[in-house]
Amino acid sequence: MATLDLAFPTLAGLEEVLAAELRELGVTDLQTGRRVVTGRGNRELVYRANLEVRTALRVLINIDAFRVDREQELYDRLRATNWRAYLRPEGTLYVDVVDPGRWFRNTHYIAQLAKDAIVDQMRDKYQTRPSVDKGNPDLRIHLRIHGEGEVDLSVDSSGAGLHCRGYRRRTGEAPINEVLAAGMLAIAGYTGEQPFVDPMCGSGTIVAEAVMRATNRPPGLLRSFGFERWPDFDPAEWGSLRQAAMDRIVPLRQPILGADIDGVAIAIARATLDRAGVLPLVELRTSAFADLTPLPASLETPGLLVTNPPYEFRMETGDIEAFYRGIGDTLKQHWTGYIAWLISANARAVKRVGLRTSQKVPLMNGPVETRFCKYELYRGSR
Repeated sequence: MATLDLAFPTLAGLEEVLAAELRELGVTDLQTGRRVVTGRGNRELVYRANLEVRTALRVLINIDAFRVDREQELYDRLRATNWRAYLRPEGTLYVDVVDPGRWFRNTHYIAQLAKDAIVDQMRDKYQTRPSVDKGNPDLRIHLRIHGEGEVDLSVDSSGAGLHCRGYRRRTGEAPINEVLAAGMLAIAGYTGEQPFVDPMCGSGTIVAEAVMRATNRPPGLLRSFGFERWPDFDPAEWGSLRQAAMDRIVPLRQPILGADIDGVAIAIARATLDRAGVLPLVELRTSAFADLTPLPASLETPGLLVTNPPYEFRMETGDIEAFYRGIGDTLKQHWTGYIAWLISANARAVKRVGLRTSQKVPLMNGPVETRFCKYELYRGSR
């Protein structure tokens, strides 16, 4: 089976987490960059990465790298590329252009040029042509132009971004990206061997990702992928890999609790977890954090709390600094025996928690710079 050059875009701050996932999966020659990990693997690893990896946004296959000085050279190179390996002549396509470079015109023009090259090739060879579909194409092409006309050409095996797990329909006021939630759990060291609580769970994304991680449930079970519409798709191989992944699902070993003061948010979380097929494994409560009774934890098995509280500019909470002070008071008074992680973009409010952070990890929540803060709540002295 041919070895492929692969690229796995991710969110800033999750590169090392993703590299660890890919190493365990069997991807070789791993290198981390900013918001991307690259490596090598075969078609089986492409299938498995889409299904099983939690912190990649996409799985790209790099099919060419070259240098051009003029737009006509770019057109000629793309027209000579073997697109039939990825696209049926009557299929649909979309071209994403990143960094068109100073020698070229805008991204829209370059995308149009690339589309024309592919369409012209197909029309000449097969007397029919593919059409453009931005929403749900059979083939999504990534074209990156950088430096002095250096071109990286990739095809996207994922289709929709891998954060689209298929379990989320409605969200609360401040939803967190599924890939970010999975990355936070990995950074926090969640393995399923400790009691887990999200006391401000909103629409349930962190809880859903926690259940899937704890039970080794593949995050891509509920969705389809771009490679399933490629001419060389092997349904027997895909079915075998998918069944093998389901066979690796394990029972939940420690309880998981999601809570929120907003009853509507809890109703949305319940629907989210039901679609994910994990609702019976989770306890949901409508409760303010100050009134929430923790799951039992011990010195031998400390509990883990991970949550995404309001940042103020996303949601109205009144006095945001008093709100964070209340979080700190509740943690100190009721959550000894736990390790707590909070993600927030409001550095001034975080200081009002009043507890010493043992770790601060910079992460991006969409376009917002945040810090993922760790608090170790020991019983008595450390």
